[in-house]
Amino acid sequence: MTTVRFPVLVQAELRLILRERLTRAILAALLVALCLAAWTGAGRVASERAALAQAAVDTDRVVRDARAAHERYAKPSPIKLNYWQDPTDAFGYMTYFMTAYAVKPPTPLAAFAAGQSDVQPAIMRASFGFSTVFDDTAYEPGSTARLRLGPFDLAFVLVYLVPLAVIALAGTRLSSEHDSGILRMIASQPVGPRRVASAKFGAVALVAITAVLGGTALALIVSGALGAFDGWEGTLALLAAALAAYVVLWVSACALVASLWRGGVAALAILVLAWACVTVALPSTLGLAVEVLAPTPSRIAAIDASRQAQVRFYTGEEGARITAAWLTGKIPKALSRPGLAELPEIKRLARDAFYDEALAGYRDAARDHTRAVAAWSRRLAILSPATVLARALEMAAGTDAERHSAFLEASAAYRRDLRAFFEPRILAQALNPTPVCQGCPSRLDFNAYDAVPAFVPSVPRAAAEHQALVALSCLIAGTLLLTAMAYRRLSGWPA
Repeated sequence: MTTVRFPVLVQAELRLILRERLTRAILAALLVALCLAAWTGAGRVASERAALAQAAVDTDRVVRDARAAHERYAKPSPIKLNYWQDPTDAFGYMTYFMTAYAVKPPTPLAAFAAGQSDVQPAIMRASFGFSTVFDDTAYEPGSTARLRLGPFDLAFVLVYLVPLAVIALAGTRLSSEHDSGILRMIASQPVGPRRVASAKFGAVALVAITAVLGGTALALIVSGALGAFDGWEGTLALLAAALAAYVVLWVSACALVASLWRGGVAALAILVLAWACVTVALPSTLGLAVEVLAPTPSRIAAIDASRQAQVRFYTGEEGARITAAWLTGKIPKALSRPGLAELPEIKRLARDAFYDEALAGYRDAARDHTRAVAAWSRRLAILSPATVLARALEMAAGTDAERHSAFLEASAAYRRDLRAFFEPRILAQALNPTPVCQGCPSRLDFNAYDAVPAFVPSVPRAAAEHQALVALSCLIAGTLLLTAMAYRRLSGWPA
């Protein structure tokens, strides 16, 4: 008898798989899920871009209004104008008129994963004073029901539903033949179990990879979720390779379970249990481990410290002494100017500086915690195929917690830059309170609106590409391990 060639076996298995109604139903359901997830992701990204565009419009509008006010108030008038109503006053503009935003723009691949973007905003308005106990106080989570249910995005479909589709396609290969007795007839032919298993599961892998990658590309194109790549082609290619490796890993798991020769029902039960462990139980356990390894500092203690700082500044003469000490440090000759320390703008600057110093330790502890969480998450993610792929998708989308932590730090640094820009101008104004225009209702000593520092956003393409490469390497290693175990067990037909 002549040994059947391997390509002939693969072609026969492909025809058999594609003729099955179950295959068409599974692939159709998967395509619908991918299209729905891509559509929701495209809508989320569009809303973020609209919010960023509106922020830019608001910033331009404030500058135009300030310039118009500068021209309008540059004429003598009996109108009485308080400092908080005067955009030509440096302190008034900074505290009451300026609209400055720190922004986290979506990446070209933002539609892949929502991450924590529903509770971690992509835009934050710069604010000063006691409202900034934490860097993340500008949050508006929205509907609690939506937060509880979580986003239905491409990452959810690819990480959780694709393995179920693969199990439905490949879970009973060889096992069903064993149950029906056909395996004896196959074993009587001049072909070994390794060749038969390779053909069967190889055909499933070809169908599944084509369906998953093609369906994802089609869903992204139809939904309009992809824009200009701007150099992200390499990251997208690595993600596609990682996704293909993820599919093959589950096909290899099906082959390994089939080599146990336990029958179709037992094979499906084992695979579903493995799916639950890999995609649900293990990531949850890793999350608990991160909480233990990087304990969260008490926010209540920070809030109490904020309250104590307020009480100390506004009780008795302590606030006056703090203001005088701060002013003397900035302007040594301030002691010769009576009443200078009583100006509201001086009190405000001194209060904010005192407040920042009082809470610096708590802010540093919170930032150290976020860095520790990111570091442990990065290390532990490789222990589960689901977490390592999900992390790669979130970093490519720019919705991962590590990027948001860096965004919060950049936002805090931006507030410091704004204060450093306005502080010398406010002090100069306090030292020379005479209006620039005699008889004009406003000071007219500030018109450097275009010189106000702008936030420089960061789009971490290199980090996303690195994580995609890490995910690809881990998934290939896991696939090779499962394949080697299945290959070893399939050395002979069952007795």
